[in-house]
Amino acid sequence: MISFLQCSPISRSIIASLFLAVLTGLLFLIIFRWTNRRRPLDCPIPSLLILTVGLTAGCLMDGQSRLSNGLTASSIGQWVGNLPWILHILLLFACVLYGGFVIRRERMTAKNEITPASIREALDNLPSGLCFSDENGMPLLTNRRMYQLAEEATGRFCRNAEVMWRELSGFEGQKGIVRLHNEDFPTFHWNDGKIWQFSRTELALQNRSYIQTTATDITRLYRLTEELEKNNDTLDQQYKRLKNIMGEIVRITQEEEILASKVKIHKELGECLLSARRHLMLKQPGRDISELFQQWQDAVKFVESALKEEKTSDYAMKELMEAAEALGCTITFEGGAQEDAGGYPILKHAIREAMTNAIRHAGANEMTVQMHVQEDTLYAVIKNNGSRPITPISEGSGLSTLRSRIERAGGNMEIRCSDGVELHIQIPRKGDYDDTSINCR
Repeated sequence: MISFLQCSPISRSIIASLFLAVLTGLLFLIIFRWTNRRRPLDCPIPSLLILTVGLTAGCLMDGQSRLSNGLTASSIGQWVGNLPWILHILLLFACVLYGGFVIRRERMTAKNEITPASIREALDNLPSGLCFSDENGMPLLTNRRMYQLAEEATGRFCRNAEVMWRELSGFEGQKGIVRLHNEDFPTFHWNDGKIWQFSRTELALQNRSYIQTTATDITRLYRLTEELEKNNDTLDQQYKRLKNIMGEIVRITQEEEILASKVKIHKELGECLLSARRHLMLKQPGRDISELFQQWQDAVKFVESALKEEKTSDYAMKELMEAAEALGCTITFEGGAQEDAGGYPILKHAIREAMTNAIRHAGANEMTVQMHVQEDTLYAVIKNNGSRPITPISEGSGLSTLRSRIERAGGNMEIRCSDGVELHIQIPRKGDYDDTSINCR
């Protein structure tokens, strides 16, 4: 079998070049493993291969050089050079296979194990900006996004997190960047249309303090907040229209009732006056004086009963029911009737307030009023079939006014949230009065 020294000069040059290339690759491989915090003792095979390939390459190159100059190779050079050339090729092939195996294993390790390089890569791939620094602001770990945002906003590279935060806190905008809020979390409208919010948090780890500075893309949240504010304005306008419509319905119906009462009173008194005028002035009695007197008594009783009915009956309750039906909401009374509820003016206002809130905030179409009277005290529970509130109930001007009115009358009010919102009220009969100067929303 042909040895290395028996090969042609071109073949010897090619084999020597391959040895140099493989040696360089092995050197890079062992440097890569050391930079990934592998101890030297963890790299015995690449070290042995480097030694073997290096000695073989040196011997081959020395033998080739001596043959080219017409000299005799050294003893070790002759021994290595007289080995079959196929053995040198197999050594190179084994080194290449080992290098490929190590590279593949390192890639699998990088995917399955947490290493400093993998942590760095994960931080750099975050869509948000992130910077960890010590108490003095010296950056310990900063991703690419934070470097980019800090440079675009402040015009300088992030070398100190404390300095960067002070500049962001006092930054008003430039180059298309506009500040949106002046609160504890600086928020900016970037020139690419995104909304970035910066925040700062102190962390404690192993009795040491660190500062975490983050930059979060809140573009979608900001747009949704703007849209929610617009929808709230629209709902407020619809609520005001609803309130005006209900007020107009009650006012018009009351005027119709008053007009009807006036017509009846006018008819009764008119007949009495005509009979009296005919009897006294025209001297056309037409009926006996006792009958005329009885007619006047009946008219007075009619006027008294009309005034009493107007004073004790709550006309607005009927109009409230009609307004609720017009808005698609049905009111059902349990433990009492609509007429019983009309005897408590404050209850009327409580039902109206509960109905308005149920339709507006919970989308209800049914409302139940449970009533029972005990020792001249009315206990009522008003509930609806609307959606359950996702946030705690806060009393607006309507509920606050209603609570104040009930407490002034000697009762109390409680708002409970279980499957829905329930309004529990207690009204003493003697303390229930209709204060028309107070209007619930």
